[in-house]
Amino acid sequence: MNDRYEEELVRTLSGAADAAPEPPGDLLGAIGARRARRTRRRVQSVLAVAAVVAVVGGGTAVARGVFSHRGGEGPILADATATAVMTTPAPSPQRPTQAGKAPRIRPAAEVWPAAVSTIPAKAPDGWRYRPITALSATELLLAAESSFERSGRLEVYDTARGSRTVLAEMPAPEGVKGYFAQSVDVGAEYVAWYGTTPDGGDRWADFWVVPRTGGTARQVGVVTGEQAEVEALGTTADSVVWSVSGGGVYRMPLGGGTPERIEGTDGLHLLSWPWATDVGERDWEKPQTRLVDLETMQTTEVSVPEGMKAFGCGLEWCFGAGESEENRIVAGRTDGSQRRTVPGLHAMGRDFVLARDFGMFSVSGVVGRDERGEEIEDHSVPVAAVYDPVTGTLAGVGRSDGRGGGSYGRGTSSSPSSIVYWDEDLRNVERCRMVEAEKIPRPSGFPSPTGKTRHCETIPEGGGKELTVVNLLAVPRTE
Repeated sequence: MNDRYEEELVRTLSGAADAAPEPPGDLLGAIGARRARRTRRRVQSVLAVAAVVAVVGGGTAVARGVFSHRGGEGPILADATATAVMTTPAPSPQRPTQAGKAPRIRPAAEVWPAAVSTIPAKAPDGWRYRPITALSATELLLAAESSFERSGRLEVYDTARGSRTVLAEMPAPEGVKGYFAQSVDVGAEYVAWYGTTPDGGDRWADFWVVPRTGGTARQVGVVTGEQAEVEALGTTADSVVWSVSGGGVYRMPLGGGTPERIEGTDGLHLLSWPWATDVGERDWEKPQTRLVDLETMQTTEVSVPEGMKAFGCGLEWCFGAGESEENRIVAGRTDGSQRRTVPGLHAMGRDFVLARDFGMFSVSGVVGRDERGEEIEDHSVPVAAVYDPVTGTLAGVGRSDGRGGGSYGRGTSSSPSSIVYWDEDLRNVERCRMVEAEKIPRPSGFPSPTGKTRHCETIPEGGGKELTVVNLLAVPRTE
């Protein structure tokens, strides 16, 4: 799908977000990973439909995923044992060429066998698992959901032992209707999350914490108005911290009390405590220019290459997407050193930074055009790839449906996540039928046609038994 078309499509369909229906069931097959807020979930539901349209048209499309976890990562054990999907020893990592044809992207299970494992897709009571992030090289933090995005508890799954442990229940506050637990984040001592009432029409949010070792969750406090427009959160030793969609970072003592805006954080958005940036979730095409340590207020200026329409950083490495059709992904350190292009990768949105400064991008399978000008695709190409800028390694992830589409997800933690996952048995199947044209959902302002028309939908089928997970905390890295 052409980038400019994608941008126009996003702008058009975003206006219809509130009218989009809540998607049924688990949409891993259509949506890479969820956004925390209900309004953002509706936007992604519409974007998933847009991706389906692109697939039907012959282009490779994957709905973009979510920005996930970096803080409080726990030990990184490169040689830890995991239940590997494939046990073939990984050859020396391939390095991307500087220009021209994209390198062959091998599956993550070949590249990082100790980092890839399978886990149950459901808890013993039937609740579906939603991966959040990794706690160590063998421990995964999961949300157990009783229904779509209704998180009821947090569990830790040990891939080495094949065992699960309940970390904490995620209760709803008494007397609050329409409550949804939202993004979770892992700190050095606590696991925190916030909840909202997205269908209530008010601006309201509360914060919860539980010790990282597990126990009974405790509500820290409630906020309203601008302070409730939470986009990211984290914890310190004595406070819960969060940034709001309009910019600015707040803190509230873990024992409760009056929240305060941290001085000097105007226009800043939390990346992972104590780090903040000058771009937020609404900044679709604004390059990141600063990285700020909120403990010291020391600012790192980011060197942004010319021609970047999106550019974002972790703590040391940055990734960007330019305007040209080829070699669009640029990687380099925050100071501009070690900058290189990575052929064959494409950004969908701006959420491409994972934990440990790995990057994640969609992959085009287009290998040429036929005599009619239609794109020819190689369906053996992976849906997406994780890129390690330290070693130059590319690892393919996701489940391709063999028809130009596919699925994958990334962990839903507030900070950049250390988990990428997918369902190997999930299939995207096209179903067509004749319907009244006026009944087909469309963005507001678009004319409603009359008569019958052939309406096709691509829906997920199968799966639901196991998830394949890539744990980035188990990936060895050497300079």
